[in-house]
Amino acid sequence: MMALSAVALAICLPLAPNLVPLLMAALAISAIWPVQGRWERHALRPDSPLLWMFLLYLFHLIGLLWTTNMSFAGLDLGIKAPLLVFPLIYVFGQPLRDAENVQRWFIGANALAVVLCLVHAVSTVAGNLAGGGAHQGTALSGFALSVPFFSSEFSLFLHPTYMAMYLTLALLFLARPEVNRPWSACLTGTAGILLLLGVVLCASKAGWLLQFMAGLGTLAERWSERSTRRIVAWGLSAALITGLALYLGTDYVHERVGQVVQTLKEESPNDQASNSTDDRRLVWRAAAAVVADHPWTGVGTGDVKDELLKGYAERGYAEPLRKKLNAHDQYLNTAVALGFGGMALLLLMIVVPTVFAARRRHVLLFSFLLLNGLNWLVESMLEVQAGVVFLAFFAWLLTPEGSRTSPPNMLSTKRTDRP
Repeated sequence: MMALSAVALAICLPLAPNLVPLLMAALAISAIWPVQGRWERHALRPDSPLLWMFLLYLFHLIGLLWTTNMSFAGLDLGIKAPLLVFPLIYVFGQPLRDAENVQRWFIGANALAVVLCLVHAVSTVAGNLAGGGAHQGTALSGFALSVPFFSSEFSLFLHPTYMAMYLTLALLFLARPEVNRPWSACLTGTAGILLLLGVVLCASKAGWLLQFMAGLGTLAERWSERSTRRIVAWGLSAALITGLALYLGTDYVHERVGQVVQTLKEESPNDQASNSTDDRRLVWRAAAAVVADHPWTGVGTGDVKDELLKGYAERGYAEPLRKKLNAHDQYLNTAVALGFGGMALLLLMIVVPTVFAARRRHVLLFSFLLLNGLNWLVESMLEVQAGVVFLAFFAWLLTPEGSRTSPPNMLSTKRTDRP
């Protein structure tokens, strides 16, 4: 039951987000419920992000002491509940024996998500063409025809930045021999092409960059393996060529890249800007000002959004105020809520386990933590289910068995007949 719940959760993360809370509860119950006597109790240790997640959640509970918006605080604690649930599964639950199988299902679910998004995009364009042809004098521009294939119009199930992050992790899983071994070369290649194409079509600027970085990292790590080196090199080349062709051939991608170039040329963003890059620069400025006003305690767990919206209004940031944006940077968002202490804890959650993973050559955990930590620079991913469950579930799945051994000074109950 535990393995089945884990597989179902891995499938529903990219395909059916509404089912994720139910499946997370099923996984917790099946992992912790005593089926055969007693099992080993595992201590949380600094080399796993699970310890830092647990501490971060406790800090958010403490942040209730100086918050005023208890309604939002309750919602926030509910969204962040996986930061508590998965450390408890780790401490009191049974180990999952076949993590690679869960990773295979996650790859398949993400590949299927890309197929469904492509089918929807094609059907949308076909419908638009049919509708345009049915009205005399109506002409559809290339921009209008390309929109269904990119960004939020393409990503049916998730925000495109989150979908790109999921697809990148699926690619990292696919590159591991222990994961792709049961699959034929044809199946592995098809899955890889779909995942790469999905990242490109998500049109997430962070997704494009991190996909390229992940490819270079895999290439460097597996350089001695000729077949892997060739496949990864071809994949990177294909992604670059596809991206260049889309930039030259589609108005949508050309405009997205142009926004970034224009933003880089500007010394400061336009207060009335309406594109995502300038919006981020505005909300970062407002969030930094809130942190400067409350550096040590923050504004409290429940007052984050209220203080940010107040800052947007005071500065005349029309679009961030209309869209009710969060800080779009998890480090800043946490600092707004809990001050520098909360930000430091968040950094430790990434840095400390990443250092341990690098020393132990645990490539997947190392890559997964960097994938999260870098995405947090442009998104407040622990403020939504898609980001927080992704972090907590895969941190639990990828924490190595060696970290489950309690240090000598920690009390643990040993099971003698582990299955």
